[in-house]
Amino acid sequence: MTLKDLIVFLLYIIGNVGVSVYLSRKIKDSDDFFAAGRQSSWWLSGLSAYMTMFSAGTFVVWGGIAFKAGFVAVTISMCLGVSAMFVGYYLSGRWRRLGVTSAAEFITLRYGKWALNLYTWFNILYRLFGMAVALYSLAVVLQAILPESINTFFLNWLGISAVNAVIIFCGILIVAYSIFGGLWSVLITDVVQFVILMVAVVAVIPLGFIKLGGISAFVQQVPPGFFKPVNQEFTWLFMAAWIVIHMFKIGGEWAFVQRFICVPTTRDARKATYLFGILYLISPVIWMLPPMMYRI
Repeated sequence: MTLKDLIVFLLYIIGNVGVSVYLSRKIKDSDDFFAAGRQSSWWLSGLSAYMTMFSAGTFVVWGGIAFKAGFVAVTISMCLGVSAMFVGYYLSGRWRRLGVTSAAEFITLRYGKWALNLYTWFNILYRLFGMAVALYSLAVVLQAILPESINTFFLNWLGISAVNAVIIFCGILIVAYSIFGGLWSVLITDVVQFVILMVAVVAVIPLGFIKLGGISAFVQQVPPGFFKPVNQEFTWLFMAAWIVIHMFKIGGEWAFVQRFICVPTTRDARKATYLFGILYLISPVIWMLPPMMYRI
C-alpha cells in the first residue's frame, strides 16, 4: 500500500463519518434512529440489504472457494438470491405491516418481558462473538496490505500489533457512524460501498481477461470441472440446505428486518427484498470471476 492508497483510504473513512454526522439532523426520535422514519426508498433499502450480507469473509472464504473449485462458489452465492426471493414473497411485507421499530419491541409485544430479557442477554453474547469474527477478518485483510513500517510503529509505540490496532480503529468507527446517523447513515454508506465495490470489480474483470489473452484462453486453461455448478464437497443437497438456512437468516435476523420496516409501504418492502434477491442471482458471477481468473 502506497501513500496514495492510504490517502484514499482515509478520505473514504472521513467521508463515511461525515455522511453520518450530516444525517444526524434527521434523527428526531427512536423511529428515525431505528427505522429511518420509514421514509427510505425501496431501492436504497434493497441495496443496503444486499450489502448487509457482505463481509470480509465474502471475498476471503467464497473467493477462496472460487479460486480452488471454480463456478461452485457462484452457485453458493446465488442461493442467497433464491432465499431473498422467498423472503420477499412471504415475509418482508408482513414485517412492514407489524409497525415495530426494533427487535426488542417486537419480542416484547409477541412474548413479553421475560423473553426480552432472555433475547437481550443471548444477543449480547451472540453479537460479541459475531462482531469479533467480522472485525478480525477485516483486520487481517487490511493488515496484509499495510506497509510493514506501520505494523512496527504500532508494536513499538502502542505495544499492540497492526491487527489489534485495526480492530480497535474499525470498531470505534462503526460505532461512531451508527450512533450519529442511526439507520440512515448505515443505508447511505452501504450504497456508497456498493458503488465503490462494483466499479472496482467491473474494472478488474476486463483487465484480467486482457492479461490472460482473452475469454477463450481463460476457458481453455481452467482445470477440469472448473465450471460445474456443484462438486463432491458442495452438492445440490448442500445448496438446498443453504437456501433454507438463509431464508431464516434474511427473514428473521434484525439487520435485514430493519431494511423491510424502514420503507413507506409493504409493497416497497417486497420490492426491496426482490432487488436484494435479483442482485444476488446476477452479481456472484462478477464477484467470483477475479479469483477464478487468478487461478490461471
